[in-house]
Amino acid sequence: MFESFVLSSAGDAWMIDRRRFLTHTAVAGSAAALGYASGRRGLDKEVESARFHGDDALGQGQAAGVWHRYKFIGQPVMDAQVVFWLGLSSMGLTDVGEVLDTATRIRPGDERSWFEQWLATAKRVRAYGEEAEARGHTRSAASHFLRAGAYYRAGLMRYADRADPRLVEATVAGLDLHGRALRMRGYDSRQVDIPYEGGVLYGRVHYAPGAARAPAIVLQQGLHAWPEDTMWVIDGALQRGYHVLSFHGPGQGASLRLHGHPFRPDWEVPVGRVLDFAERDERLDAGNLVLMGLSFGGYLAPRAASRERRLRALVANPGVVSWRDAMMRHFASIPGLLALHRRGPAAFDRAIDAASLALPDARWYFNDVTWKHGVSTPHQAIDELGKYDNSDGVANIRCETLIMEGSAEDASPGESERLYGALTCPKHMMVFDASTASQVHCQGGNQLLAQARLFDWLDERVTR
Repeated sequence: MFESFVLSSAGDAWMIDRRRFLTHTAVAGSAAALGYASGRRGLDKEVESARFHGDDALGQGQAAGVWHRYKFIGQPVMDAQVVFWLGLSSMGLTDVGEVLDTATRIRPGDERSWFEQWLATAKRVRAYGEEAEARGHTRSAASHFLRAGAYYRAGLMRYADRADPRLVEATVAGLDLHGRALRMRGYDSRQVDIPYEGGVLYGRVHYAPGAARAPAIVLQQGLHAWPEDTMWVIDGALQRGYHVLSFHGPGQGASLRLHGHPFRPDWEVPVGRVLDFAERDERLDAGNLVLMGLSFGGYLAPRAASRERRLRALVANPGVVSWRDAMMRHFASIPGLLALHRRGPAAFDRAIDAASLALPDARWYFNDVTWKHGVSTPHQAIDELGKYDNSDGVANIRCETLIMEGSAEDASPGESERLYGALTCPKHMMVFDASTASQVHCQGGNQLLAQARLFDWLDERVTR
């Protein structure tokens, strides 16, 4: 959409706002130079008082009344993430008051403030759990631990200071508390290490109650969200008799933070190792494996499926043919950015450093994406993103494919339709428009409808 510079997702919804970028770099600079400080202050006041991002003098009222652009912190990227975490309350992963209370303490655009305030909430809620467990209240303790684990992961979602030792500590706590809560709630679930490149990928297998050998969902996320935060898929599967094998691929979650594995364009390699692991588990029906990828995973999973023949079905939420093209369209919306990139690393990287002084999102984004893709500089990051294109592979997908698309998709707009048109296998497009209140990326903020529709589709094709 017009406003996004880089990346948005409900699982990965994190964009650099073009209008905010232009405001800082152009409007504010020229106003100061021309002596229009009082006019600038008036504009700032109007922007600050707006209820919705874009509902101000620069936004021309376009965002008024759009629920998923409501201001909680007052910074677009962070507020999109708050909507995501509010939406997980229906799964018991968060509670509304705890999320909103945390949001009030975060300084807009400050990633360290984001991380530390979520950590504070996580530690407080974890203490509730420890006290309840010590007094023998297992169910209460499980509820607290489940939320505390999610709050640790929330802090990690927008924090890319890899030199901070608390990053690893929060990763371990977020996973341990999640597993602890599931055990206390009676889930038949265990953490697994999936062999990969001389090391391991972090994973977890969940078995449906009362089911021996059954179809299985192989679940992955994208750039920022973790499978542990995708309980709407896991619980929906277990309730309907599917097992779930979730994994953190290279570049994701614990596989990045604990094992150092970066993303790789040939995603069929890690997925192949995951499917090898699934085939060794007798309870997972190897003839009925469904690969599901969300956000950036909506590109990665189809890439793997175009080279992998062991899948019964594929689910892409949303669907993406070319992550490269989607990202380059965002970059191209910033006047002169790609031309500057073509001038070479020195000029481009200096410009990003300069922009980061006015726009913290720019520094966070490039720190995050360089880390996850295993490169060193912003210039290298854009070069690396250029490798994520599957235009020549989509027609090779053979398994039946479901594409889930929101009408307000802003990470990769138009890519679901492009994927649907390129597929030659049995295919279905499931669209969530504004009338569903599930129209944002990955149905963030309202995933119960998505859960029902997803599994109705799977039940009609896989289990029947």
